[in-house]
Amino acid sequence: MEMPMNHTGNQIAPPVRDPVPGEEAEKDHSVPLDKLRELRAEIQDLDALLTDVHKGSVTLKTYAPYIQKTWNDINTLIQGIQDGDTFRHIQNLWEQMSICPLLIKPEADYLVDEQLHYMEILSEQIRKMVFLIGMLTIPSRLNEWLAQARPGYYIPFHLVFEDEIPDEKDRMRVLNYLAWSPQVIKNGIVDVNSGLIYRYSRDSKSRIFSIIELILGFLVSFLIVIFSAYMPFKDWPLSVDNLGILVGGWMAVLVGMAIHIAVANVKRKQSQPGLPPVIALGDLPFVIDAQLGQILMKLALGLFGFYGLIFTAGIKEVSILNAFLVGYSLDSVVELFGSSIEQKGKAQINDLSQKLGGEA
Repeated sequence: MEMPMNHTGNQIAPPVRDPVPGEEAEKDHSVPLDKLRELRAEIQDLDALLTDVHKGSVTLKTYAPYIQKTWNDINTLIQGIQDGDTFRHIQNLWEQMSICPLLIKPEADYLVDEQLHYMEILSEQIRKMVFLIGMLTIPSRLNEWLAQARPGYYIPFHLVFEDEIPDEKDRMRVLNYLAWSPQVIKNGIVDVNSGLIYRYSRDSKSRIFSIIELILGFLVSFLIVIFSAYMPFKDWPLSVDNLGILVGGWMAVLVGMAIHIAVANVKRKQSQPGLPPVIALGDLPFVIDAQLGQILMKLALGLFGFYGLIFTAGIKEVSILNAFLVGYSLDSVVELFGSSIEQKGKAQINDLSQKLGGEA
């Protein structure tokens, strides 16, 4: 087998390890990704027809001309595929599929069990081929979208690529490869658990500015807590005497939020037994830049939950422990206080409507 050539005309030795998604496509600029996507569309449409046959909606004989034309189209596309591990797997799968009697003679009469058996084999082979094509084409498309997006935006992997790789387990395999393989996804942070790929800035100055913004966000939150003890409003429940518990309570809320995030990450890592957690401190600036908006929003919700505790229970009932619990269970606390405020708001609106109606 002749080895592929790179853009300089030199031979490239085939890799001796498992392929990384998109790596072969990135190395060999002659790989026709559009042809691979066309190949995927052909075999997925063929799979959809076989599904209809399995349901009894249509018959093989009726669509025999379409199946024979699709066989020829796929065979032509396969011929243009380059050498390489993943490409060779795709070619081998087609060689296995192309000898299936249902594709060679779809107009023939088959026993029901025989036909179902052939269709099950074809469906599994198509699933594998779709997965392999996705490994080659998805990274390139992701990098194109990330290059056009602004820092802080994200791509919902499962929603976007559900049509390209219908099988959820196969999508997870691709997503895990993208997360574990360095330099495949450019300017993007892959969150396997949420299925989101966050965009971060390629400019180091912009990432430093994001870190400064985050620090300023924490400073502003402490200033808000401190100034709340000096508000000159009548019947304001806080005073300078409460400054210590306010600052200490807010620090406890932040600690609770941090521990909750850490515990949630550990639980998610435990769902993948045998794999130690990846702690790459060098990625912290990228994570901050990509998720700065969400972090600041979480900070604002923490303030909402903290003052919800103060105004609901009273400042005298606030302790380091219950402030910590507010931070640890922030989502539930915010939902609780938010529902309470919404109910009170609706009640006041109803009272106001009744008074205005009475005056009219």
